[in-house]
Amino acid sequence: MKKSQIACLLGFQIISFCSLSQQQIEYKADRIKVVKKYKGGAQRLLGNVVFIQGEMTMNCDSAYFLDNNTVEAYSNIFIKKGDSLTISGHTALYDGNTKLGRIEGDVVCTESDMVLTTDTLYFDSKNSIASYLKGGVINSKDNHLVSQHGFYFSKLKRISFRYDVRLTNPQYVITADTLSYFTASKTAVFEGPTNIKGEKDNLYCESGWYNTRTEISHLTKNAVIYSNKKILHADSVHYYKKTETGEAYSHVSIIDNYEKSIIYGDYSVTNQKKGKTIITGHAWIEKFSVTDTLVASADTIIAYQKKIEVKGDTLSKKKKINSDSIPGRDSSVIKAFHHVRLFKRDVQGVADTLIYSGYDSLITLLYLPIVWNKQNQISGKKVWIYMNNGQIDKINIPENTFICEKIDSIHFNQIKGRELWAWFSKDTLRRIDIVGNAQTVYYPKNDKNNKLKGASCSESSSIRLLTDKGKVDKMTLVKKTKMKMTPLQDVQPKQIELKGFSWQIEKKPLSREDVILRGGH
Repeated sequence: MKKSQIACLLGFQIISFCSLSQQQIEYKADRIKVVKKYKGGAQRLLGNVVFIQGEMTMNCDSAYFLDNNTVEAYSNIFIKKGDSLTISGHTALYDGNTKLGRIEGDVVCTESDMVLTTDTLYFDSKNSIASYLKGGVINSKDNHLVSQHGFYFSKLKRISFRYDVRLTNPQYVITADTLSYFTASKTAVFEGPTNIKGEKDNLYCESGWYNTRTEISHLTKNAVIYSNKKILHADSVHYYKKTETGEAYSHVSIIDNYEKSIIYGDYSVTNQKKGKTIITGHAWIEKFSVTDTLVASADTIIAYQKKIEVKGDTLSKKKKINSDSIPGRDSSVIKAFHHVRLFKRDVQGVADTLIYSGYDSLITLLYLPIVWNKQNQISGKKVWIYMNNGQIDKINIPENTFICEKIDSIHFNQIKGRELWAWFSKDTLRRIDIVGNAQTVYYPKNDKNNKLKGASCSESSSIRLLTDKGKVDKMTLVKKTKMKMTPLQDVQPKQIELKGFSWQIEKKPLSREDVILRGGH
């Protein structure tokens, strides 16, 4: 809203010509007579009545000019001040001693391209205050404003509107409890529940301000921004319209309805032009599904918006579009950096970096990633987790695969190979394939007493494991090249450990709360 639009909203220059005690009011009429009994004495003016005081001229059909320095004007009141301000109404009253006055009856105040209509306009020329208290409508070139109360404080250079305030502009619609404008700083201030609906975004706050010169806004107290199916909550939001960037502070949460996820943090910065948001300070994300919720935390989380473009049958058969991804709209890409921790009921993990693509529902873990499923610890150079409708569908480790399972304090089942594929059903691990240079250290148990029998060491081209409730139920070796069984009493666990073995259970996230509380550490 431009300064000229707001500063002229009420045409309150009326204050400047109402200081009647400072100058003698000149008047004329077709007929003038003295009425001594009317309110202690007055002059009755009839026909083509004109009052002149300074730069102000007031015309009316009839009036009383009281001996106590009060003016009562009636019918077809028309006030003109300078070259641009006019006010019309049915009746007017002004007390030159208290400097209080009012104009009533279909009041229309016009200045430049601004028109105010109200039933009654009050003014206090001593304190330079004017107001309407029975509803008013203001129209200008670009703005239409409605409110129950309107106030202008000339000394403070402030205009305020209260109760059922609605400002309509081609670029936005503001509904508020209280809206004030400071003409010196060119700043609009919101008090109470306020909604700002724009072409792309909807904003809500219960306190805040907007500078019309710099186009910088600050929303506080339950600040919310609705944008492109996303909802941002924060204690406060600072937004730069010219650069389309914004900052959110304290208790930040970003809800993505398309991706069914929420990102939390202490601070976020967003660049709308680039479709990029950075969240820091105990940053963590929740991705929801029907059966379970994936929770991940990191030092920093970056969310991108990437346009999905699918033409004909050009989509690779190896790629599967997420059921929530719609060609032509923006899809989320989320990157989490440093001290990444994730928790899901049947899968937990740690890494330095996590990347999630909403386009194909793929989670990538990089730089020393480790994944746990029940008693199994799985690691490799990188980990790909494929999601389907919020559930884990499969896991792929393309290089340096290592699986270990703790039997007791010194015995661990171990599998090592080039590549791993693991398949899940309803988030439960069902099958694991190790492909290429597969090596195992396996401790079978006696069926009768469930005690360890010894250690089986083998080498093969590949291994298939079938699981039951997260535990290995059956193991099949393909193209065995070497296999050796050693009785338990002759086993030296350290001597048969596979190269690269490292049991790191202390890093395993234990719960959703564990991920959140230790997030970013």
